[in-house]
Amino acid sequence: MMFHTKTISIFIATIAATCNNYHASGFTPTTISTRQQTTTSLNIATSLPNVADILNLGGGSNNNNNNNNNIEEKEPETKALIDLDGIALSGLKGKALSLTTEDFPDSGTVRKVIPADCFEPETAKSLGYLSVSVVGTALCTAFGFAALPILDPANILTLPFWTAYSVVTGTVAMGLWVLAHECGHGAFSKDKKLQDAVGYVLHSLFLVPYYSWQRSHAVHHRYTNHMELGETHVPDDENADDNLYDSIELRKTFLDKFGDEKGIELWGSFQAFLHLIIGWPAYLLIGATGGPDRGMTNHYFPNPLTEPKQPKKELFPGNWKEKVYQSDIGVAFVAAGALTWAACNGIPEMMAIYGGPLIVVNAWLVLYTW
Repeated sequence: MMFHTKTISIFIATIAATCNNYHASGFTPTTISTRQQTTTSLNIATSLPNVADILNLGGGSNNNNNNNNNIEEKEPETKALIDLDGIALSGLKGKALSLTTEDFPDSGTVRKVIPADCFEPETAKSLGYLSVSVVGTALCTAFGFAALPILDPANILTLPFWTAYSVVTGTVAMGLWVLAHECGHGAFSKDKKLQDAVGYVLHSLFLVPYYSWQRSHAVHHRYTNHMELGETHVPDDENADDNLYDSIELRKTFLDKFGDEKGIELWGSFQAFLHLIIGWPAYLLIGATGGPDRGMTNHYFPNPLTEPKQPKKELFPGNWKEKVYQSDIGVAFVAAGALTWAACNGIPEMMAIYGGPLIVVNAWLVLYTW
């Protein structure tokens, strides 16, 4: 992928807008203060935590700071505070964790520095990208069909080849998913009928209901980082009594059984498998990793599967319910084709040509959003 010069200029302009909210001394937030013994303030000038805080010696004035790193007491919502308990700092020494909302430009400021034509979909360019991905995926698939008479997928000895084929074909087909994603965002074309037609077909090929995902993905962006209404990758709340997908106790079981070092490695491997292989279907079917307040959700059925805490925030309200069912038609058609294929030519062949690459596509889309 090549970086367009306009993209680079936008990036630089955005950074410039962000830097206006910082002191002239560099990346120094306007306020850094202390709260309790369990809270550590960061000396951004040195990128190191305040030693007095770490040793619980008090002295929140941070007298060793220079004049460009003054400390002010303000209301709690503007303090740049983090709790370092259990956090291993990276090379940035916690700088990102110490920033406040005042350190970043609002969306209006960012939009002003982005050229207006960047918000205008270009149908011809989108169709060009679509053609590239379609041709690439078709060539890979044709190669797979050509290999079937030579390398029978039912023979376990051919598994390495078909695994490699799935990785390559699924990675190439990922371009189709990216374009399907843009259709859902309304960024593919000004022609809404064309856009929805392309999005509907591509989503259906990946067994994802188009309108259902269009709605849930918009909600995902609306409630990013929201612990109750977020749509994906919402952490479990250890203080909640009714976590739908509580992994905290299971993680503790791994550590107790295998020890801290080995246990965390096994837990990480287990989580990688759950997210990359099972995660996407689980999200579509039961809303896995979503926030708890909408109850259990299903992208193929519009009504909540369990009683939501906030009924007015259900995932598919009003006219969206009908759109969910409209989306199911395309998915059902593709699923029926895959099942017929498996019944006629065997599950190994269907999985080798279609199922394996689909799993890789699902793994990619989870990996780059995880």
